[in-house]
Amino acid sequence: MTLFWGVLLIIWGLSLIIKAIFKIDVPVFRIIFALFILYWGLKLLFGGFGFKTSSNTVIFNSAKLGSSKFKNEYNIIFGSSEIDLTNIDISEKSVYANADIIFGSAVIHLNPEIPTIIKVSTVFAEGKLPDRTVGVFGDTVYKSDNFSEEGNHLTLKVDVVFGSVKIVDRMRI
Repeated sequence: MTLFWGVLLIIWGLSLIIKAIFKIDVPVFRIIFALFILYWGLKLLFGGFGFKTSSNTVIFNSAKLGSSKFKNEYNIIFGSSEIDLTNIDISEKSVYANADIIFGSAVIHLNPEIPTIIKVSTVFAEGKLPDRTVGVFGDTVYKSDNFSEEGNHLTLKVDVVFGSVKIVDRMRI
């Protein structure tokens, strides 16, 4: 990456010299922008581009999230992920989790012993719930068989835009 930026700075400096000596105007910023787009495309094409920005966000990559530490927000953008929510502790209070999937896909694993309510909002996307219902456009709500408003439970809010999510419990895989 440093080689790339070094070459760009050298090209920019040479263009300034050419402009000063030979009075030839080279559109440097357009060339730099085009080279950056080419670089980005090649890295994406050959699998070298992809990163996790944090322990719960995946962009242009695939990863497994949530198995060791519970986070209450997960983001998948132009990537794919498996999110493991089977080890959530609801003994003291109800737990809220949110997952946003944009131009990506995710499989969310739940523990069937944990009372759960899932609210899925889809826009040009696919949302498969544990009871096999599928939401393509709009909102869908799923409540596990052992769900009770009064007791501690997991509330999972999933927003999917131009992507797909499959929510499964370990018993129904």
